[in-house]
Amino acid sequence: MKQLSLTTILFVFFALSGNAQTKKFAFGINLYPNYSAGIISNDGNTPGSVENGFDAIETWKPCLSSSIFVEYIINEKSMLGFGMGYQNNGEKTQKIQLIYAYNPQTGQPIIDPSAPSEAQFIHNRHNLELPIYYKRMFGKRFYLQAGVSGLINLFNTSTSVYTYLDDSKERTTSTDNSTDFRRFNIAANLGCGWNYLTRDKFTLFVQPSFQYGILGVSKTASLNRNFFSTGISTGIKF
Repeated sequence: MKQLSLTTILFVFFALSGNAQTKKFAFGINLYPNYSAGIISNDGNTPGSVENGFDAIETWKPCLSSSIFVEYIINEKSMLGFGMGYQNNGEKTQKIQLIYAYNPQTGQPIIDPSAPSEAQFIHNRHNLELPIYYKRMFGKRFYLQAGVSGLINLFNTSTSVYTYLDDSKERTTSTDNSTDFRRFNIAANLGCGWNYLTRDKFTLFVQPSFQYGILGVSKTASLNRNFFSTGISTGIKF
């Protein structure tokens, strides 16, 4: 993975340096707002009821990833791209109602105004992403793009959001040490895009995209997660 990172950096440098002479390279910036979720997998050591419980309360989380990239133009229909950037994935729970005790006579929850009434937990994984992809043009504007990304996990955070009866919120973010997170991962990428504005010096594009983590985010967890994200990539290419 370190060799891949160094190779990508060198490729970007020499491509940008030689682009004016060769006209075989294009470079650009990509922004990828998306929704991410953890696809739960169970190695069989966790009861199905526990897995179903997590599956019922976890939902999609908004994320934002971004990268710079270089494309080698093989011919007018085919391009090979390399990049480097920041990738964010994770998941969050739905709002969970907090009940501390029940009235033994009525069976109704006992409400404590000083205690939070709802809780939500947000899990973020922050990665360095090194994508490589192949792009095939269909006509002048539309294209299909597929590839893989090497992911280097930088750090992970967990955010707790508590809501009180007066709608005030208490938000706390801390380092997530809940599992032995995988340092290196790989993701499959797929997108279909449209170069909606083309000029002599630049091209603007938009691209519905999908990304799936091949390996679970944890190295050891019985109840693991493979991240899946979908969103709209957009950017500029020079």
